[in-house]
Amino acid sequence: MAAHSDSPPIQAGWVSPLFKSHDIAHWFSKRDPPDAQWIAQYLGTSQARPARVKQVHGARCLGADECKAEPLREADAIITNDPLRVPMISTADCCPVLVVCLKSRSCAAIHAGWRGIALDIVQVSVRALVERFGAEPNEMLAAIGPCASVERYEVGRDVIDAFTQQGLTKALRASALPGKAFANCSHAVAILLERAGLQSGSIDSNPPCTIGDCTFASHRREPENKIRMLSGVAVPR
Repeated sequence: MAAHSDSPPIQAGWVSPLFKSHDIAHWFSKRDPPDAQWIAQYLGTSQARPARVKQVHGARCLGADECKAEPLREADAIITNDPLRVPMISTADCCPVLVVCLKSRSCAAIHAGWRGIALDIVQVSVRALVERFGAEPNEMLAAIGPCASVERYEVGRDVIDAFTQQGLTKALRASALPGKAFANCSHAVAILLERAGLQSGSIDSNPPCTIGDCTFASHRREPENKIRMLSGVAVPR
């Protein structure tokens, strides 16, 4: 499902150049997430329905058809091949990851904080697309949205150990402080996407920094603020 050419611009948001070049309807919002009316207008249909979950920093992936009931079910990734069900996840420094398989016409929205990265929510989600919809990793595109950048995301021993155990030391940068390091979560996600079978040229992994740009929501910059960004993607047509 591609956005209509006369659709409204993404409200103070960011788009993936890779997804845009393939005319894939998606968005990464800033501080003010789009409402249902905007989403319907952007997708060109009032029949589009969001698929949401209660995010818990885990590695569970659900199909959009399982995300209809209230209260929301606990998971951190949503997949679908239904063009009228739109997977959406919220973030504020964690990585929002959108994945689309051009061949199977399926997609995923993934919430990947450092805990989800350590549990490899990325591999879980890619495998779910393959097993449920016959998707092929070498036919997938992925976009990593605005998140904490390595220059501003200093972490402690818990994150260092988790990344090391997952073989992600290349996503860590030394800090002058003992027991500390700077974590490059977007790079870690890109590594996991490649391990899952995606081609490096099919991954958009250079997003803006949520901590450094005050137009984005950031838990680390404003821990008292409950504002979250909303990211979503629609099945391509």
